[in-house]
Amino acid sequence: MRRITRRNLLIGSAAAAAAGYVALEGCQNAGHSIPPAPPPGGYALEAKYADTVYNGMTLRTRTYNGAIPGPTLYASPGQHLRITLKNSLPPNPPAPVPKTAMVHPVDVHDMLAMEDPLHNNRAPAVQSTSIDPMNNPHEFNTTNLHVHGLQVVPHLFDPIGTSDPNTMMIAIESGESFTYDFQVPEDQPPGLYWYHPHHHGSTDVQVSGGMAGLLVVPGAIDAVPEIAQARDVHIAVQTLQVNQSTQSPNVYDLEYVAYQTPQNGGYNPRSTYMFVISNGQLVNLMTFGSGTSFTSVPYPAPQMTANPGEVLRLRILNGTNALLLPLQLQGFEVYVIAHDGVNLLAPQQVDQSGTGAIELPTGGRVELLVRAPSTPGTYTLRALTIPSMGGKQHAWPEMDIMQFTVSGSPVSMKIPTTLPKPTREYPLIADSEIVARRNVVFNSTPSTSILPGFALTINGSVYDETSIMFPLTVGTAEEWTISTPMPEGHPFHLHTNSFELHSVTDPSGTTTYSPPVICDTIWVPANGKAVIRVRFKQWRGKDVFHCHKLSHEDQGMMANTLLQ
Repeated sequence: MRRITRRNLLIGSAAAAAAGYVALEGCQNAGHSIPPAPPPGGYALEAKYADTVYNGMTLRTRTYNGAIPGPTLYASPGQHLRITLKNSLPPNPPAPVPKTAMVHPVDVHDMLAMEDPLHNNRAPAVQSTSIDPMNNPHEFNTTNLHVHGLQVVPHLFDPIGTSDPNTMMIAIESGESFTYDFQVPEDQPPGLYWYHPHHHGSTDVQVSGGMAGLLVVPGAIDAVPEIAQARDVHIAVQTLQVNQSTQSPNVYDLEYVAYQTPQNGGYNPRSTYMFVISNGQLVNLMTFGSGTSFTSVPYPAPQMTANPGEVLRLRILNGTNALLLPLQLQGFEVYVIAHDGVNLLAPQQVDQSGTGAIELPTGGRVELLVRAPSTPGTYTLRALTIPSMGGKQHAWPEMDIMQFTVSGSPVSMKIPTTLPKPTREYPLIADSEIVARRNVVFNSTPSTSILPGFALTINGSVYDETSIMFPLTVGTAEEWTISTPMPEGHPFHLHTNSFELHSVTDPSGTTTYSPPVICDTIWVPANGKAVIRVRFKQWRGKDVFHCHKLSHEDQGMMANTLLQ
């Protein structure tokens, strides 16, 4: 495999802890412990508002159990994972879909306009005669649950595992509860997964308030001696989006009026403030002005100490709603050992000098073994700057994610030479297994039916809850080419099954992965494409794939599959 740089993607997840466990959650070091077993009655999650203070600003957002991030959940291969989700958010305000014409604003500076100035060429103000009720974000207090990357039965539609193409998404309304009971496969790859809401129309607003948490599956990789001896550090990077409240002075929230234009208080993919947090701690505050202008104020990252020569196990989630994170930890030896819950067959050392970085898309996870240098000092895990790419993509600032102080007595710790084979993912997919080749095209188009002014499409269509784009056959394998003819990249996520990433092409060339990278979320570069292979295993039912920029997903960039 070619040297990993900021241009050629590595994405991922990680494996779980059975010994030497240290979780940094909300900046609290939990100390050494064995990962807890699920409680006998299962886990209880409650969707509710909570106030969190950052930089002297009170954010009133939707959370799980009143915390950002939510509690960490655990499930072992072969076990049942039982989660009861109670919706304690208030009822949705009345929001009828307009039956009369509405005037679109001439210039809506949304997330699309930020990332792709070509979207500023939107049509002039027009009157719409048909408002799309599904793909205009709505029902902001209706929720459900997705266990991202866990290879369990399809669970977005009611009832769970349904094969009825006409069924609708699970919608847990205010005051209601819903219990999910997942059978975790015996060969579930051990790793770092996560959970978050996935009700179409409210996903972005809820995740952007902090509704997300880590989900850990222990397994064989934890027994590797060199890994068992390493401290296990979980890092959850999130973005919280808020505006100044129109109802409560000195409070910042994200309360949109459904089926209204952004200039009239309706949904806008870009808020005034974006708080970037690492393990619940503010590390950067961006304030947006007109057009693509913004100010960025950095804050100290969570702190950790390490002895010279100590090996740490870092498991990192990109739980932001839209950011690509080019991760770099200069001064340390850095080895990738897993992507999106599937470990490699051997650790892979990666270049962290200069612009060398591991690019982690929103929704992705990566697991690393990092060895502290012999020289005492302060070293920083950071997300590097994303350049403007000639004005065609927003330039995100550099952000510190975690800081390590190396001091004390040197220790001698090793990096393993081999890792256990994840049996669910092997053998790799052979050419002879491929029964179909499909194209998935992420694109956008001016639209008078989507109130921010643009529809986000897959193969030319916005999301239709009862339409099946791809019928799929369990027990077979397919090759998909995901492309975007836009000067804007997109993270692609497939539910239920992981897949093999074989190549990524951008305007500067093609990177081929041999062996392929096994993952569940990838970055498809601007004006580029990615080729994947997927084997459909075990589960039947109605499911989805989508762009994991959550504003894109809520505005139509999602499609249904039917596994039969």
